Amino acid sequence: MDILLRHLWDTALSTLSPAAQKEFPPLALVAIGGYGRGELNPHSDIDFMFLHDGRLIAVNRPLPHLARIIDGILYPLWDLGLKIGHSVRSLEECVKEANDDMQSKTSLIEARLIAGDKTVFKKFRKLLVTKCVDGHDDEYIAQRLADQSQRHTKFGNSACMQEPNLKNGCGGLRDFQSLLWMAYFKYRTRSLADLEARELVTAPERKHLEAAYDFLMRVRNELHYHLDRPTDSLLKAVQPAIASNLGYTDRSPSRRIEKFMRALYMHLRSIYLISRTLEQRLALTPTPTPPSRLSLKHWINKSRVQPRPEIIEVDGFKISDGEIRAGSTRVFKDQPRRLMRVFLHAQQRGLRLHPDLAQMIRNQGRLVDHDFLRDEHVRETFLTILNQRGNVAGVLRTMHEVDFLGKYIPEFGKLTCLVQHEFYHQYAADEHTLVCLGKLDAIATADQPPFNNYTDIFQGLEKPFVLYLALLLHDVGKADGHGKHAEVGSKLAARVAKRLGLEPGVTANLCHLIEHHLLMARVAQRHDLEDSAIIRGFARQVETPELLTQLTLLTFADSQGTSDQLWNGFKETLHWQLYRKAMSMLAGGTEFLQAGEKHREQLARDVGALLPKTLWEEELPAHFNGMPPAYFRIRAAREIAEDILLAHRFMSQLLEAGGDERLALAPVINWHNDSDRACHLVKVCTWDRPGLFSNLTGSFAAVGLNILSARIFTRADTIAFDAFYVTDAATGALASRETRDRLEDTIDRTLKGEDLDLQSLIARLKPTRPIYQAHENEHIETSLHFDNEISENRTALEIETEDRVGLLHVIALTLAELSVDISAAKIFTEKGAALDTFYIREMDGAKILDSSRQKDIERAVRAAIKSLDRA
Repeated sequence: MDILLRHLWDTALSTLSPAAQKEFPPLALVAIGGYGRGELNPHSDIDFMFLHDGRLIAVNRPLPHLARIIDGILYPLWDLGLKIGHSVRSLEECVKEANDDMQSKTSLIEARLIAGDKTVFKKFRKLLVTKCVDGHDDEYIAQRLADQSQRHTKFGNSACMQEPNLKNGCGGLRDFQSLLWMAYFKYRTRSLADLEARELVTAPERKHLEAAYDFLMRVRNELHYHLDRPTDSLLKAVQPAIASNLGYTDRSPSRRIEKFMRALYMHLRSIYLISRTLEQRLALTPTPTPPSRLSLKHWINKSRVQPRPEIIEVDGFKISDGEIRAGSTRVFKDQPRRLMRVFLHAQQRGLRLHPDLAQMIRNQGRLVDHDFLRDEHVRETFLTILNQRGNVAGVLRTMHEVDFLGKYIPEFGKLTCLVQHEFYHQYAADEHTLVCLGKLDAIATADQPPFNNYTDIFQGLEKPFVLYLALLLHDVGKADGHGKHAEVGSKLAARVAKRLGLEPGVTANLCHLIEHHLLMARVAQRHDLEDSAIIRGFARQVETPELLTQLTLLTFADSQGTSDQLWNGFKETLHWQLYRKAMSMLAGGTEFLQAGEKHREQLARDVGALLPKTLWEEELPAHFNGMPPAYFRIRAAREIAEDILLAHRFMSQLLEAGGDERLALAPVINWHNDSDRACHLVKVCTWDRPGLFSNLTGSFAAVGLNILSARIFTRADTIAFDAFYVTDAATGALASRETRDRLEDTIDRTLKGEDLDLQSLIARLKPTRPIYQAHENEHIETSLHFDNEISENRTALEIETEDRVGLLHVIALTLAELSVDISAAKIFTEKGAALDTFYIREMDGAKILDSSRQKDIERAVRAAIKSLDRA
């Protein structure tokens, strides 16, 4: 780019007459910004400035000679399709612009002469330092730190985001550049080598920063080349290709991404942590004021005694100004136990680690040996740290940042920068855990919902360290990469507990929490909480009120730390509903059962008041006596009245059909536009029969409607009430009148027994763009789980897979072909994932307990789901 611009400069100058060239006032072509510091990626802007001394502008317009040179350079660049950022400024204008805007000042201090008058460029550099840098260091650093804080907040406040921003995120290129800019203003250094010479960074820190900068620049180059446009966000969809192009050659996209992203996270983390350390060091040393600039006020105040910060010496450490530092270079070598105690001191007094102390801890990692890990005093200190309710996350994060936590708890250390492939996770595994711990801390003194909803039960825990330890270890099984991480994590937690010398009862509780840390969210969001058998099954698995309280808090913190968009009011309601009912059952109470009976009696009175007087007298009691209890606990009076009217229409239709069996099979369908959820609620009332659910779901899929959620109920007289929330599969909007008519016709013909090939109709639909965007050939992994404990008389089949049009149909059809009865279903989709629970049993009403039978069902369901992809 330099060569090109110099050529254009020479060419433009050559168009001037010899006399004009000889008398031409000083003018320089100056690279600024990223171009000035020699940092360009394939689609970066080319920023430069035409610098003059004021004699080339008249009435705010460039004189003809200057205009000719500007046009001679800009027009060819534009014709080449380059993105140019240019300005024309005098020396005075540069000074004004720099002092008016921090970003402009930053851009100008990196100016580099490309062509033209060297003298005017030297004047510019001198003026910039004397008028824009000297005496402006504190102001500039404060602005730079504020900008950095805003960027970090905007892009996730973590160096380990699932889709990191390479430039502006935590540990990104801008952090690296800010480090050098602030150091320049403070010490006039220009490079990492200068910083090392001033002992602001150590040799290992410099090497880490250089390697990290190099890696990030290579990734950004590849990102620009791959997408053929300027971009900084490393989205999941492009990560496999970028990894391949940078030499990560695993055939498995997931392994390729894992290795590449782990390396990227390590480098982002290096920049983030080291730049933070330097920020602290910059704040330690105030800028000395040159004697020539000392004011009269300075000389007047010079004789006054300036108060010195109080220094407290504790356990070989010195404490002052809110920081703790080492008393000597042998503080840890003399007593290795201080490696743990220093964090307790910091926690109890609210202290920061001095940067030199933090580096000393990193360098003393070899002291965390076999004896240290089994030292009784060390583990007592660690458990004391964990027992400080509401004040744990910060100190554990500090331990992690100085590479101590992973050495003391190696099981957690293996999570460092580990990529999580679950679509709903926002962070790498270690960062997720630390965020979860922060969410648990926030509960202790919260005054805003939803966190303050949990404050009382958190304060009631006798041993908070157990919950903190469970949260610290809840995902350690993921590092294994094999089997179910909750079960693997439970076994690893037992090993940690043994090392920490925990009592058998505490160890059992810890392992139980980790093994079942997914249970509460699964039951609350995917099962029928109005079924007392479900509550009993959940309570049996939880075992005690204390474990229930701990699991409730852990589940909330885990969900909050997974993604800032994962929790909502609906989930909060389900979470508390399950907690209260299970707690009542574990405590031996029947309050919720009694409350349910009273609620049902009141509901019957409310429904009766809504029904028209023309209904048969027995219809209301028949409905209330024939529907399961769960129905009444999730249906409002208005909805129940609508269902009774549906049943009335259906029975009236039967009477009109006379002996015509075909007409007797016709359903009654009711549509309702749910504006709050931007979808349709479709209710179908008909006789229950084998394969009914598969026929209904197949009909929706055949006309191009996507089922968001569904609930099915069957009355004692075998009248089925199935409710579906649906949208147009292609647009995500409400269905057209034509689509609604086609659905009613398809359901009617299907239930009357006409030979409609639903699967062929589904296959003919134009493929729609899925909500979930997969990595190359990767998709959300299909998982099936049979649960025979959650319900007394049914088997819960939980299926998680990528949502597809026709998914429910092929699952329900497969179960029907296997002679499996679906007695109830809870259908839910989130961010393109289908999270469906079917309550199933054999045709004779028995649970599905035989393992070989379960395997046959699983194989058939998996094959059915794969058939959709083949189609």
